[in-house]
Amino acid sequence: MKQYYLSLLFLMLSVQPPAAQETAATVPVHLRCEYDINPLGIDKPQPRLSWHIETPERNWYQAAYEIVVASDSVELLNGSHDLWSSGKITSDQNIGVLYNGVHLKSANNCWWKVRVWDKKGNVSAWSAIAYWKMGLLREGDWKGGWIGSDMELTGYQRGLKALPDFDMETENSMWQRADSIRKHVRFDEEAPAVYMRREFTHRKTVKRATAYMCGLGYHELYLNGQRVSDELLNPAYTDYQKRVLYNTYNVTSLVRQGQNAIGVILGNGWYNPIVPHGLRFYTADYINTPRLLFQLFLEYTDGSSAVITSDRHWKFTTKGPVRYNDILGGETYDARQEMPGWSATGFQDAGWNQCLPVDKPQGKTVAQQLSPVTRLSYHPATGVEKTESGYRFDLGRELCGWVKIKLKGREGQRIKIQYLGAGSHTLGRYQTHYIILDGKGEKVVEPRFSYNGFRYITVEGIDYTPAVDDVVGVLVATRLEKAGTFSCSNERLNSIQDIFINTINNYIVHLPNDPTREKSGWVQDIQGGFDVNAYNFNVAGMYRKWQYDFNDIVHSNGYVPPVVPSRFDGPTINGPWWGGMIIYNTEKLYEYYQDLDIVRDSYDGMKRYLGYLQSISKDHIVEWGLGDWMEPSSEGGRPTSTPVPLTSTIAFYHFTKKMAVFAGLLHQSSDSLYFEKQALSIKKSYNRRFLNAQTGQYALGSQAAQLMSLHFGLVPDDKRELVLQKLKEAIARKNGHLSTGFVATPVLLTTLCDLGLANEAYQMATKEDYPGWIDMIFNKGNTVMKESWDGGLVQMPSLAGPVGYWFFHSLAGIRTLPGTPAFKKFIIKPQPVEGLTWVSATYQSVRGEIKSAWKKETAGFQLQIKIPANTTALVYLPATAADTILEDGKIITNDSNFPVEETTSTGTVIRLGSGSYSFLAKKR
Repeated sequence: MKQYYLSLLFLMLSVQPPAAQETAATVPVHLRCEYDINPLGIDKPQPRLSWHIETPERNWYQAAYEIVVASDSVELLNGSHDLWSSGKITSDQNIGVLYNGVHLKSANNCWWKVRVWDKKGNVSAWSAIAYWKMGLLREGDWKGGWIGSDMELTGYQRGLKALPDFDMETENSMWQRADSIRKHVRFDEEAPAVYMRREFTHRKTVKRATAYMCGLGYHELYLNGQRVSDELLNPAYTDYQKRVLYNTYNVTSLVRQGQNAIGVILGNGWYNPIVPHGLRFYTADYINTPRLLFQLFLEYTDGSSAVITSDRHWKFTTKGPVRYNDILGGETYDARQEMPGWSATGFQDAGWNQCLPVDKPQGKTVAQQLSPVTRLSYHPATGVEKTESGYRFDLGRELCGWVKIKLKGREGQRIKIQYLGAGSHTLGRYQTHYIILDGKGEKVVEPRFSYNGFRYITVEGIDYTPAVDDVVGVLVATRLEKAGTFSCSNERLNSIQDIFINTINNYIVHLPNDPTREKSGWVQDIQGGFDVNAYNFNVAGMYRKWQYDFNDIVHSNGYVPPVVPSRFDGPTINGPWWGGMIIYNTEKLYEYYQDLDIVRDSYDGMKRYLGYLQSISKDHIVEWGLGDWMEPSSEGGRPTSTPVPLTSTIAFYHFTKKMAVFAGLLHQSSDSLYFEKQALSIKKSYNRRFLNAQTGQYALGSQAAQLMSLHFGLVPDDKRELVLQKLKEAIARKNGHLSTGFVATPVLLTTLCDLGLANEAYQMATKEDYPGWIDMIFNKGNTVMKESWDGGLVQMPSLAGPVGYWFFHSLAGIRTLPGTPAFKKFIIKPQPVEGLTWVSATYQSVRGEIKSAWKKETAGFQLQIKIPANTTALVYLPATAADTILEDGKIITNDSNFPVEETTSTGTVIRLGSGSYSFLAKKR
């Protein structure tokens, strides 16, 4: 929960009278620090600051800016800026400006504002004041230590600890080990939550109170009997041997003058997984019992401060009501062991034990900068039916999370709640929850530390007929900031957009993961998901966090596992499009958000990964991988129409080309030259191996082979028309249907549009029968996108998600300009396809809102657009003569503000600065 300090003051400051020289209507807005609004716990000594510019003027460009930062909001309002005054900086930069003031210390409060100048020398009004609070910058700034309980690892976990370190193994060996575990190991031991508390007293008036904490595996924090936040499942999962995330909470409103009580519940989470899984999470060296690092920083009105830490004053018990909790297995809740008032003052804790000092995790403690996981929405059950062993509830849609359920019964009555997922890879109890009643009337319960992927639940052990409204589904996932909207004249496509939003709301719990089967971050989902996610939501923080997980887990030989974080690694597992996401993710973070820091921080790991691909290649051909996984003609998921070496070598080529770009950005000239030469060698080998130069056919001539060769620039210039013709033939052989899988579908529809086949793309996207989006969703009765084209397996956007990218990139035509990141210069190139009469989309880029809305009218083609201040767009209109284009009723060729870049047989390109425009391309 991000609480803004002195919110009333914010409202007062948001309206400020302009000085005489100011352009009052122009003002910086949407101020952000490190991608977030008023964030807490920033642990970078030089945070990056960004803003949009709101102005009614067209063609507005920033010429300079001035930033002031103060440690007190009132002082900043009064013109004091003790931390930084940048002075007037001549620059058009309005994203990622580095703070460059007084050296910041842990827990500093930083209030800031900005103003900007245009190219005429006019200065804007000052922005409203924004805020960030520093985290704890050094390990030594944590004044307390790690504390825990007397809880021990289970017998199975202790047995694993005694074994030699696990290393990479083949996939066959991995599943054989899993089968052995499933047959021979029992997992019926208790795994309770740990409850901790301490009381403290202070007499001064608190100005601000901030809690910094890391509670592993998951935690809930209470102060004086109240939850301090609506955030769930904190902290986010990492490789705890490399990084451990801490959370920061504003608790000012909950601290009292006098006696106070702090309460913490610790769950096992990913730090202490109880039930082993086929993906080898159980082999992690970091696995240990729950533990806490805590620091409450109290700032008083007299200027003094105090710190309450995790130390010997804390007490614990493992005898609370949460008797078992496992991220995969579920929870057991015993209402007979509830402890009313346990986190409030005056609770009698004589039976509790003093907390014990415990070892700190190996990983570095860093701040969690992520949108929070919360309860996003509630969904009452839509039906209930009797089964042989109990009752089955239908929630009416696929969900990630859990249910709130009303129960009643006698003391000691044990109720079983099974969430019907797909747990075949979990080697024991899966999505199974038990409630033990206390006999004191109706009880409403929900889990804390174990989320589930489900549509149906079964309830066993009750001795009455339940009502359908006894069960309410709770959607639990990351609360992402909305970035885009899309609608069009085809209601099926609008429904697909809604279902995509449902899928993403189910799929992201701090990082993208399948909630139904594994709750794991399968990395190739980035390829299918980044673009569409970025158009719909602000995902910078999420993918940035995940990129550091990649950097943490890359092996010394360069291998990157296909699940991150995990221990699911081995030389035969998945392939270049999976591990290569260490490069692809970086590419996209730079493309959408101009995150050069992530390029710099990831460079060594990316370079090592390319070295791994080179080491396993033969004549620059990579044979390894799953290939175009889940194509419609696949056998057990493996492609039959597109050879694995073809798609794997395309990955090798693409990532090598990108590394040449990254090397150039980082001024690594020798590396850049090396990667360019390497890419050229791969391209030559690829065409030697797969291209029939006479016919233009790659390998077997599948859609994937032809399309990806064109999209990724592997086709010789003199062969493009031949290769394109073979692509058309491949589409015709399938009667206009798609025939692509995981690695080709992400570029399928958009590439067809770019190749001049926009109508073919639209027909493919709207096919009613198998294989296609409409069949997967509507014909199969799905409320989310699924893993396979037949609408089966788990909820997953890898195949179906890219259609949403096509909505924005092609139908609405909002797209980045190659070589120019973060929409500083961009393209609006709508596709007025046959079958659609109108499209409307908005996208909140890092520089401001972009709009593209078109409509076919009797008079011609109407296009309404919005371009943010300080940016430039190339706008494509379907008019072969510029003098047939009107803006606001006036012919554009009569106005120098509408420079025509190009007119061809397919349309006219206009270069425009900021503003809102309404065009009509008249019919001849």
